[in-house]
Amino acid sequence: MRLTRLQRGCLITVLVMGWLMLVSCGEAGNLLDLALNPPQRKPIDKSLVGVNNFFVDTEFGKVTQQYADIHDTLHLKYVRVLCAWTTDVQSSPAVSPTYGFFDSILANIPAGVDVLVVLSHTPDWMTNSGNWISGDPRLTWVEKWVRPTVARYAAVPGIVGFEIWNEEDTVTVPSDAALALTQPENYMEVLKLSSQVIRTTAQGKMVVSGATQSIQQNFPAHLNYNKKLRDLGAEGYIDAWAVHYYGKSFESVITSNGVADFLNSVVVPVWITESGENGPTDQLAYVETAWPFLKEKVPSIARIYYYQYGDTSPAAENYGLRTTDPQFPVSDLYVWLRDN
Repeated sequence: MRLTRLQRGCLITVLVMGWLMLVSCGEAGNLLDLALNPPQRKPIDKSLVGVNNFFVDTEFGKVTQQYADIHDTLHLKYVRVLCAWTTDVQSSPAVSPTYGFFDSILANIPAGVDVLVVLSHTPDWMTNSGNWISGDPRLTWVEKWVRPTVARYAAVPGIVGFEIWNEEDTVTVPSDAALALTQPENYMEVLKLSSQVIRTTAQGKMVVSGATQSIQQNFPAHLNYNKKLRDLGAEGYIDAWAVHYYGKSFESVITSNGVADFLNSVVVPVWITESGENGPTDQLAYVETAWPFLKEKVPSIARIYYYQYGDTSPAAENYGLRTTDPQFPVSDLYVWLRDN
């Protein structure tokens, strides 16, 4: 439903008043100032910017062509890719994983690009506890997926590191529920074991924590999951703390004990491994508003990976820098990155 300007103004007023009733006088002043003077568009720092690309949509070219577009046309040097452990990759615990598709991505990293590899998901047979090592699904995930995958790609110079899972506080693939990662303590088990494997098998490669769902949304649930990981000692096993950031909810960033306070308490660099906006004409305005605001509030942000390079969804739902819509083959952010 589209709101009129007056309706939007009334809604903002109601939301602000709700926040003001919950916070201290000093914080109320900050929130009121935010409401009256919302973040303005500013040029983004392109040196921080990377892009998610999973190379599954051949509509945007071969793997080498997509890399060339990212590096040579958009002048980006950070790419985040997904190595998903699926039934297609490993049909049963009795056979070895098949790496052909991942090999095609990781063997073709061009000079000047570094790739962050996300290790995530489970094959269907992981729902059967009889297939678990020592009755532990999380140990099984590490031994059956993390260890062989890290060993296979440990010597690839273009890989900067490995991110352990993606949005562990939710279940996106039904078989993933077997690992029970929605409980922070269980994710910590996976993180510790995976970190030990990477530190010993791929020395020099970074260990990056898995990012929860957008850290400021559903406030404070996703933030609290992150806080619990910190309190359990996650920083001792990683080289960068990953977060996702979609939408705005800027008040959740600046409120006391909110997103900025938490991220500024983290001692390792912060990487925003996913952030973006749908609609090919709305992306530039979003990143020029949200990203400079976040960097100002959290100086330790060292990378921001836009989500995503290509998207075949309808234009109104599309997050891609490139689309298959003939009216919007590239987004306004693509144009900016190309020309700057």
